[in-house]
Amino acid sequence: MGSHNITDFPITSEITITWTFTDQAGNTSEQTQTVMTIQDTTDPLPGMDLEALNVDCGEITSGDDLNLKAPTATDNCDGSIMGSHNITDFPITSEITITWTFTDEAGNTAEQTQEVTIEDTTDPLPGMDLEALNVDCGEITSGDELNLKAPTATDNCDGSIMGSHNITDFPITSEITITWTFTDQAGNTAEQTQTVTIQDNTDPMPGMDLEALNVDCGEITSGDELNMEAPTAMDNCDGSIKGTHNITDFPITSEITITWTFTDQAGNTAEQTQKVTITPCVLSAADDALEAVVFPNPSGRYVEVQSPVESPIRVLSLGGELVLKSTTNTRIDAASLQSGLYLIQLPDGRLLKFVKK
Repeated sequence: MGSHNITDFPITSEITITWTFTDQAGNTSEQTQTVMTIQDTTDPLPGMDLEALNVDCGEITSGDDLNLKAPTATDNCDGSIMGSHNITDFPITSEITITWTFTDEAGNTAEQTQEVTIEDTTDPLPGMDLEALNVDCGEITSGDELNLKAPTATDNCDGSIMGSHNITDFPITSEITITWTFTDQAGNTAEQTQTVTIQDNTDPMPGMDLEALNVDCGEITSGDELNMEAPTAMDNCDGSIKGTHNITDFPITSEITITWTFTDQAGNTAEQTQKVTITPCVLSAADDALEAVVFPNPSGRYVEVQSPVESPIRVLSLGGELVLKSTTNTRIDAASLQSGLYLIQLPDGRLLKFVKK
């Protein structure tokens, strides 16, 4: 019986076999056999059904990622064959069915399907730390204004996600820390904080123009009486602010313009003016019959007032301007007065007239 020279099995390609015949004396002869032609008509054989491929959303971003997970089939000629997939759209973000095709070198094919289920177990990813939000006091008066400034985070499934804040008290008038929460559609969350610092760069806002302040001659005798009449302005941070006046000389005996200044706690200011009109001090016919008298009248350098009440008096011009005042009504040095007619005002507002020689 002849012996062959084939050592590599299985035979998968065309070859020539050499058969050798050897007798007991060691004599040999050879014979060749026509080259065998190998035919492959059998499809590859996939393995067991493929389990669903559970992946995180966006985990498979290209065909390369799928090739790493490719299943294999067994072929009678080619051995283990890796499947090729039919997916062209990446990344995979929703559930799909992959068709794996196994093709041997003879062109025989087999197919196997595999479900891809999407899981989202990854939290959104906020960006860099948020800079402090510098706002003018009262600028953020509602959640709508905060939403306009909301930061975003990147999610592997949902892309850009806008944060939601935890602030419920508006307007914001003091420094606070906002907690921004980013929630994807699968319920995964991440947080980021941001400080809000308050600036006050806005001047107080006075109200409407002030009406003139009409007073009787000598009615406003001190700053206390003006402060009782002080107007107010509205401030974005401090609310209602009372004005301060610039008047230092009292009593007010002639028409003047008051400048009211409104200053908030941050030092921002606003001004408003108000005229003071004076009702002139005019004698009535009954003034001559008052119990209080001036003597001598006309007077020289000194003038005295005799009155039931011992108290300071004021000397006014006929126009109502203060020209002299005393601490008592016993005696007044009138040397500084020019000659003419003057009025003496008692504390109760009564007026006496006298002539300075």
